[in-house]
Amino acid sequence: MKAIRIHQTGSFEQLKHEEVDPPMPEGGEVLIKVISASVNFADVMTRKGTYPMMPPLPAIPGIDCSGIVEAVGENVTRFRPGQHVATLGRGCYAEYMATNAVAVFPISEDVDMDEAAAIPVNYLTAYHMMHTMAQVKEGETILSYAAAGGVGTAVIQLAKLANVTVIGLTSTDEKVDFARTQGIEHIISYKTEDVHQRVKDITSGKGVEIILNSVAGDSFERDFEMLAPLGQIIWYGMAAGPPTGSLAEQLGAGFVRSAGIRTFMLPSIFELDPALMARSADILFNDLADNRIKPHIYERIPLAEAARAHELLESGKVHGKLILKP
Repeated sequence: MKAIRIHQTGSFEQLKHEEVDPPMPEGGEVLIKVISASVNFADVMTRKGTYPMMPPLPAIPGIDCSGIVEAVGENVTRFRPGQHVATLGRGCYAEYMATNAVAVFPISEDVDMDEAAAIPVNYLTAYHMMHTMAQVKEGETILSYAAAGGVGTAVIQLAKLANVTVIGLTSTDEKVDFARTQGIEHIISYKTEDVHQRVKDITSGKGVEIILNSVAGDSFERDFEMLAPLGQIIWYGMAAGPPTGSLAEQLGAGFVRSAGIRTFMLPSIFELDPALMARSADILFNDLADNRIKPHIYERIPLAEAARAHELLESGKVHGKLILKP
């Protein structure tokens, strides 16, 4: 089969389109013929060697996709060949991938495969940050970084279902316009506007209950200033690199308002409660089938052009989701 492999970490050119042996499903695994694979910043970090959960090299990147069950391993009874599924699992940049059955989710045959591939990482991340971590309540306000990206779009759509207000941050006029098409209430272009002042004005000085931070870098100091009493930052990405400055000082500054910070990575839900992950996936794929949520596909790119997909994602031009097609 054809697959993208990384033999050493580094630039876009490290993504090699190669012929490799197809995987075989072991006990408890499902073999999937990949129809659509999504492109995530986790894939970029893996290619660069900065992902916290690096696989051994050579490695096939890609952590979520949709496809059709080709075969099942011993003791797998929930799935059958020919069934449409989506999955979380390593090795999605390939014509076939095998993964643990607990990370495979059944989907309706009526669901668009490209849209289904965009659900597992982005929408499950948004869902669990909002509902499992923050336990968001109707009427609260979320400040979401990268509001025009995959997770940001998911936050906007899921917040509308939960009657929650979203203030989004993004970088260009094009992305501002895109976020508005997704139904966001408030959008701030952080390169041209005073974010702190805009948030203060929008919330009548109260601040926001939740900040979803995919950036880190030097962003935490400003984040703590924008939190309402009892508010929390959920940090889930490092688009601008690891946090800078003194976290102890930043926490201290928020102490009198009982403000805090938590970290989030989606695999922790599997470690805590695989059944919870399955239930949340069912909710989201039912929402997709019923058109209550709809991922925006920015571009569909042939698998052989994975390097171009990574370059495009890192350019900051993408709004919504990039999909690779084997």
